[in-house]
Amino acid sequence: MNLFGFSQSQSIVKGIVKENTTGLSISDVSVTVSQQNIGTSTNGNGEYSIRLPKGQYIIEFSAVGFTTVSKKIQLEEELQPLYVGLKRSETILSEIIIESDKEKEIDEHTVSKLSLKLRPITSAQDLLRTVPGLFIAQHAGGGKAEQIFLRGFDNDHGTDFAVFVDDIPINLTSHAHGQGYADLHFLIPETVGDASYYKGPHKTSIGNFGVSGAASYRTKSRLNKNLVKLEYGQYDYVRALGMVTLLDQKNFLTKNYENAYIAIEGTYNRSFFDTPQDLRRLNTFSKYTADINDTNTLVTSISTFHSDWNASGQIPLRAVQSGLIGRYGAIDDSEGGDTKRIHGTIQLSSELNENMVLNNQLYYVSNDFNLYSNFSFFQNDPVNGDMIHQFEYRNIFGYSGALTLKSMIGSFESKTKFGLGVQYNDNRLGLNRGVRRVFLESVNRFRVKETNYSLYAEELLHINERFRILMGLRGDYFNFDLEDILPVQGAGNENAFRLSPKFSVYYDIAPNVQLYAKASSGFHSNYTQTVIKDPSIDPLPKAVGYDLGVEFKIGKHILTNLTAWYIQSDAEFVFITDSPEFENRGRSERVGGDLSLHYQPRSYLWFDTNMNYSYGTLLDEPQEANKIPSAPRFTSTGGVTLKLPNGIKSSLRYRYLAERPLLEDESVSADAYFLGDFVMNYTKPKYEIGLSIENIFNQDWVEAIFYDASQLQGEAAPVDDFHFTPGTPFSAKLSLTYFF
Repeated sequence: MNLFGFSQSQSIVKGIVKENTTGLSISDVSVTVSQQNIGTSTNGNGEYSIRLPKGQYIIEFSAVGFTTVSKKIQLEEELQPLYVGLKRSETILSEIIIESDKEKEIDEHTVSKLSLKLRPITSAQDLLRTVPGLFIAQHAGGGKAEQIFLRGFDNDHGTDFAVFVDDIPINLTSHAHGQGYADLHFLIPETVGDASYYKGPHKTSIGNFGVSGAASYRTKSRLNKNLVKLEYGQYDYVRALGMVTLLDQKNFLTKNYENAYIAIEGTYNRSFFDTPQDLRRLNTFSKYTADINDTNTLVTSISTFHSDWNASGQIPLRAVQSGLIGRYGAIDDSEGGDTKRIHGTIQLSSELNENMVLNNQLYYVSNDFNLYSNFSFFQNDPVNGDMIHQFEYRNIFGYSGALTLKSMIGSFESKTKFGLGVQYNDNRLGLNRGVRRVFLESVNRFRVKETNYSLYAEELLHINERFRILMGLRGDYFNFDLEDILPVQGAGNENAFRLSPKFSVYYDIAPNVQLYAKASSGFHSNYTQTVIKDPSIDPLPKAVGYDLGVEFKIGKHILTNLTAWYIQSDAEFVFITDSPEFENRGRSERVGGDLSLHYQPRSYLWFDTNMNYSYGTLLDEPQEANKIPSAPRFTSTGGVTLKLPNGIKSSLRYRYLAERPLLEDESVSADAYFLGDFVMNYTKPKYEIGLSIENIFNQDWVEAIFYDASQLQGEAAPVDDFHFTPGTPFSAKLSLTYFF
């Protein structure tokens, strides 16, 4: 193989692969030359480049969900760019190839990528649920970030799970409600074009919060069609969406192709609780893409989000059993909040030559947040109650850059990537006490200035057609700056550094059978308030993870991924509900296994299942009381997807979360639940009719649950009890989409 050689007898074949009916660029298209036994794949802009000796070749272009195209070329001198159009087709499992000798994101797995392509997506929450083994729970109304569970981690709202949209980090450090708070409700699901999922701390370009895993979403560069969509569901659920192309031509601002579109989404949901949730949400997203010239592409986008809602919080089981409130009632129905988010980004991708690509990105995020909660009711204040108001007003300025080089190191093909990043957070946050959202007194005020400088290098070596090594080294330097405003004035400053090595190997033991092993270090940062005030707390506690797995096909119709994994963390933190701090429970370890399987007996019929097991312990606690509370042990998701040529696409899915301990000694556990969901769409060129049903068996289930103390009005002392948020009952929604 001599993919990146520099022989005078060689020439470059390059171009762009797009969908033939829409002109949308297609990423991750396999570009192979069988005569030379070499290949590459298209990048995020659909571009490819491959070096070949002079001669005659047949180049094959293939991608999941598209018909394979072959092009015959005669390579004598430098060719003009070869543009290829692919036609959408049924996703055929027999066409999927598992092998190391592909230019792709080698640390992603095909099974994970298929979930987004096959499954109907109706909300931002559904995007997260496509990650195999990931579960979410909402426990404060529909406007707050979900609680995330993955690989035995109760990630709270993102403490050990990183989320990105168009390469913008979504997790918010030193947030008023939880470290690493990742709210995806601003994301309009219909704008998402692609997604990447990772498990464990193995991705070099992902730093803070990427311990149990990460998800990265990329919005579409161009709309297929303009559309207007209306949804109506039970409990007065109403959603309206419009997506319109504003520009799609050459010679507007540049001499090359330009595109711009806008999407506007509005949602109202009274919900099924006794006290109306009255969720109101307005999202906008606009994006502009310009091919400045043959080697430079500019992308800019702006997103806005505003939401306000009421919530019933976590209610005590004893109040329901005694008849004080119903299952969907509330002790304090004035809980809830509002949040606003704006983010904008400018990205420039530059092809310096056929073997060198430079990406630069600037981004800005503004986040305003108000949350009213009452976790303990009248435990701390028997007269006024225990409502707290958590708030923040944040500005983020960030830059990230990456230089990718293709070369030869001896006889080995090499792909080297250097990355640099800076993120500056300026956050004013605090905590008030109140009564039914009326201010009572200030508890604390802070101004947090936190800066993260990052630098990484990653090397992918192609040892031969079957064997690849991926090595990375990442360094993160943090400056934590804290100004105490209330209850007493003060200031503090702390610096911290974390070095995170990454190592993975991939080996094809047979056609369509790939073994892999990974060993990496990751971390999450801690609250600036905690870092400054408690020198014993590690600002950047380390986590070390190991994966050993295999991805393979059985015949042409079964695709499987099996992984055994282990993660050891230096710190296990629990959120303290009435102050923005954490309690450190010490070191922890988790061991587990993941199994994902796709089966396609017919071109129009898919079955899939994911089974995930984990067992977690606290290493610094006695054996009889060292289990990690709320950590899931066994989860499973799966279903059947039907996609017919007449435009019908439907999916019947299940979610199963097994019993899990809520206390370290396992004396109290959360009940298991099993749910079924159904989605069906009927699509024609001009319209689409959709039906989605959540909890089709109308199960009484608990979405979020905790075991702690609270005190009701009239009780003489606090009581340890289950506190839960009931899950959605049978809920049906209809949608109508008009394309134009």
